[in-house]
Amino acid sequence: MITPQYLALSPEAIKVLEGNGCWSRSWSKVKVTKGFDPTRIAGTIFRGEVRIGNLDGDFVPKDEIRRYAGIFDANLHNVVIGDNCHISNINGWLSNLVIENNVLMENVGSIVCQGETSFGNGHPIEVLNEGGGRELKITAMTSAQTAYLSTMYRHDTDLIKALDQIADDYASSVRSNRATIGEGAKLFHCQNIVNVNIGQGAILRGIQNLKEGTIASSLEAPTFVGDGVIAKDFIIQKGAYVSDGALLASTLIGEASKIGKQFSAENSVMFCNSEGFHSEVCSIFGGPYTVTHHRSTLLIAGMFSLFNAGSGTNQSNHMYKLGPLHQGIIERGGKTGSSSYLLWPSRIGAFSAIMGKHYANFDSSDFPFSYVNEDGGQSTLVPGMNFFTVGTMRDGLKWPTRDGRKNADKLDQLNFEVLSPYTGQKMMRGQSILLDLYAAAEKGQEYVSHQGILIKRLLLKTCSRYYRMALEKYLGDALVARLQDNPKSDLQALTTPLEGAKDGDSTWVDVSGLLCSQPRLNNLLENIKAGKVADVHSLQGELQKIHGSYAVDEWSWVIQAIPQVCGFETLTSENLKTVLEKWKISSNKLLNMVEMDASKEFEGNVRTGFGIDGHRDDDFDKVRGDFESNSFKKQLDEMRQKVESNYDQSLTILNNL
Repeated sequence: MITPQYLALSPEAIKVLEGNGCWSRSWSKVKVTKGFDPTRIAGTIFRGEVRIGNLDGDFVPKDEIRRYAGIFDANLHNVVIGDNCHISNINGWLSNLVIENNVLMENVGSIVCQGETSFGNGHPIEVLNEGGGRELKITAMTSAQTAYLSTMYRHDTDLIKALDQIADDYASSVRSNRATIGEGAKLFHCQNIVNVNIGQGAILRGIQNLKEGTIASSLEAPTFVGDGVIAKDFIIQKGAYVSDGALLASTLIGEASKIGKQFSAENSVMFCNSEGFHSEVCSIFGGPYTVTHHRSTLLIAGMFSLFNAGSGTNQSNHMYKLGPLHQGIIERGGKTGSSSYLLWPSRIGAFSAIMGKHYANFDSSDFPFSYVNEDGGQSTLVPGMNFFTVGTMRDGLKWPTRDGRKNADKLDQLNFEVLSPYTGQKMMRGQSILLDLYAAAEKGQEYVSHQGILIKRLLLKTCSRYYRMALEKYLGDALVARLQDNPKSDLQALTTPLEGAKDGDSTWVDVSGLLCSQPRLNNLLENIKAGKVADVHSLQGELQKIHGSYAVDEWSWVIQAIPQVCGFETLTSENLKTVLEKWKISSNKLLNMVEMDASKEFEGNVRTGFGIDGHRDDDFDKVRGDFESNSFKKQLDEMRQKVESNYDQSLTILNNL
């Protein structure tokens, strides 16, 4: 806010103010801008230094009751008030505040700043490990990627020291003895707010108690904090919605996340587009799209992203020995069935579905797209099968469409791809492990064990074929996209890494939603430790560059993976035609298996409960419709047609090379 020129009150203005029931021990400390209208202030007490801007506008909020700019029945202490604000019915004090232009504040208690504070920025929280050791200093600029590095790279003490310093520097930059209420903010029926910065356009309604925090907000992505919310030592990022009795302690809520219905969070982060209702979370690292909706669900000491928790989901993070020291990881795209239970430490592979209760510690991270089941108290695995389900396909389609972030300066860098070098390398490794396990198993053996979990021997070769099919689908997808983007390219240019690509044989990592090659990430880490990336804004810029390099690095990985998966020595035109042929077959098999899975929603026992007094099938058809006219079935048919057309077009391009 630009600082205006302030003037002393005229004797006439003081007379009008006193006539309107206003009081000050020292009117000389109250200053106003040129054109000040004293008739717009009534019933107000002034203490300390008070500055007031122009009061000549009006508001029409959603209730359609017009409010005029002015100050009515308020207690002001060391406050700067911008132009055209409406402040009325303040039951406590407005103290040590900068209130920017066009703020509407009505029926609130005390909003105060007590001494110097960083408004929740730099506050350390015990994320992921409830016993400590992974402390994360949260700030309004903390992204999922920054938090991941600070939490998971504790072995690199120089890196952690540098990241902590970046957080401390940001906290120092916002440290002040005055809190800010940003331009266009609206506050209704709030009780106590202590040491809280409130961003532009934010809406606060009916909150109960906020202390030591930041509500980041912008006019393009306003943040809402509503009825009954209690929060302490918190960060709420732009565009978030927090309401309905939510309880937050030492917690960060990410951009466009939705929190409410008595949700409780302590020492946790939940990054962009996450949803928390009814449930309880404690010391979780909730990456982007962490979703929990059920009253009976407790998430504790786990790392999640693109995750959906079923009702009654629960975990244990201690073995009743040295305390709650254990942690677990469910890699991206995981989901839990109703009443699932996991004993930490465990790690579950990407895009896996977890059902049943698991009392063993296991690691299935080499097997993405799997079913994790319970059989007679034993944890069992069906590798690869979850790739061919309706749920996984729908998840991949829905996540990009459900990105609710409206702000241009998005913090979290996301790759939504289900098939990627990250899952591709895991499927290649998983396929190799399955074949090795099959070769080593005895014929009469029912199960084999790997990393603490059991796999049926008879499924080993079948599941390895699932991974091969998914790999052929993915590599073909990438080839088709490259051919169609470069239809006039020659073979050498087509099969050469793109400019700026990292080594195609590199390991890939998932940095809480950001997929990248390990060397590219390592380069950033070295620059952070060397002081070349020394503040939150430059760190954010470097993460954006890594995100922008995905397509370049992906193609480099694909052209080295094709020979390994397909058994080629070189990438000739004929070999690429073979890749296309395999892609066409695998794509159609995938669509057929997904369609078969979807059709189960219209067959047999799923009709039970319809037609309670007879006419079951007629009732089902009227309520649910038939499979052939279902929108998802039509989408699958369109995908088949696209496979055929893409195959023909790509084959033509290869023939012309």
